[in-house]
Amino acid sequence: MKTQKIDCNDCGNRDKSIFCKLEEASLKEVSDHKIMNLYKRGQTLFHEGNPAFGVYCISNGKVKLTKTSENGKETLLRIAGPGDLIGFQHIVESGMNDVTATAIEETKICFVDRSYLQGLVQKEPSCAMELLGHVARDMAALQERISGFQNKNVRERVAFMLLDLSERYGEDTKQGRKLCIQLTREDMASMLGVATETLIREISTLKDEGILDQEGKVIFLKDLKELKATIGA
Repeated sequence: MKTQKIDCNDCGNRDKSIFCKLEEASLKEVSDHKIMNLYKRGQTLFHEGNPAFGVYCISNGKVKLTKTSENGKETLLRIAGPGDLIGFQHIVESGMNDVTATAIEETKICFVDRSYLQGLVQKEPSCAMELLGHVARDMAALQERISGFQNKNVRERVAFMLLDLSERYGEDTKQGRKLCIQLTREDMASMLGVATETLIREISTLKDEGILDQEGKVIFLKDLKELKATIGA
């Protein structure tokens, strides 16, 4: 659903985007070319296997990126939040989306078509450099996740995931570190590569031990020190 545009000059995520070093006139041009859409929780931005037409910059909200195996099993690869760019691997050449992107809460997205971005990257070296930075950060995050899960038991994987979500989407409250992101148990299990029942048992154990607490679907981390000790941090 289309929504009122936010001028790129006024965007709160401007410093995180590939357009952060553009002059005001060039940034205005980007604003004129983009389309801003509002997605409700559960709505899909694009599907795996469909043609990629451009990039998506998250203004606010969160999007999960998933991949489906040949046997139909869905794996959650990562969560993208405000300022993150999705689909940038197709700026240079066309191709098919290799993941499915789905909003996990109400999310505003700025879409910029590939042909326009190709010209912009060629004309504005700063955009090309920022784009390389996005690629490098994504690769580093993937390597960190692989390292965090490699040779780890379920408890260690759960602790790593909770700490990662806490660092990116947490805020301190009197009840502990609140995770300001509501993932389903199925999503979290998919992210960890374990059965949903296994994840639920581990979350219940951590709750019984006083390491975390819950209010509805909201998780509060009460003992970050113990979680860090679990992963040897």
